[in-house]
Amino acid sequence: MIAPPLPMHAVFQTFRSVVSCLVPLLGLAALAAHAEGTQRGPDAFAALCETRLPPVEIRVLTEQELPPLDLTRSAAELAVLRKQPLKAGEVVVGLTQVRQRYDMRWSYQGLRERNGARSCIRSRIEVKLILNQQVYVATEFPAGTCGYDEVLAHEQRHVAANLAQLEKTARFVEDSLREQEGGAAPWMGEPAALREAVLERARVSWMAQLEANFHQVDREHAIIDSVEESQRYRQLCNGEMERTLRGLMGKDASKGR
Repeated sequence: MIAPPLPMHAVFQTFRSVVSCLVPLLGLAALAAHAEGTQRGPDAFAALCETRLPPVEIRVLTEQELPPLDLTRSAAELAVLRKQPLKAGEVVVGLTQVRQRYDMRWSYQGLRERNGARSCIRSRIEVKLILNQQVYVATEFPAGTCGYDEVLAHEQRHVAANLAQLEKTARFVEDSLREQEGGAAPWMGEPAALREAVLERARVSWMAQLEANFHQVDREHAIIDSVEESQRYRQLCNGEMERTLRGLMGKDASKGR
């Protein structure tokens, strides 16, 4: 009787982050409009804002570190960390956990009308995508063995896929922000109101787009963890992988699973 597939799983988990916004880094630069412009009415001040304020500035950065490696957890413990029910015959021998955070910083440059009635503002927006990963290899595959090398190589494929998608997502976010915000006319109003408008767009639209784009990597993870890949791994290391996996499945069977 052929044993059911024993796929190796790497979990992709994203924790929704809280957008953090620093207080404005640049104060409102008070600049009186020309007297003749004031006499011509509000359009003169708007025109002055258009010409004197620098363009909207948008920066999207990424931050990631070399994932730490944990070799202290058994396959059973990794199954618990996975936080998803296992199908019949599944054994978790390696795991990659992911935590993604987003940090947005907003500041502005602006002008104020001579009489102080109105202000105009253009934003500076910086978004940082922060990716932390943690890799586990089950203790049943001790360092120095062929099985350990193969499990670690498998998890490193997940790590590389996440890093590649992080960079793709950063470029997507930057392009989207430039399209939505880059060509906008100066904001006519107080900085606090613009700050709230920007943060509201971040909460409602930008963060959802960012997460949806990053989750496109799920397709790559599914390929890495496919049944075909799992069956291929069972044939590696001159039978070592097969023997270890069958031993793990035997432990589960003895527990009544």
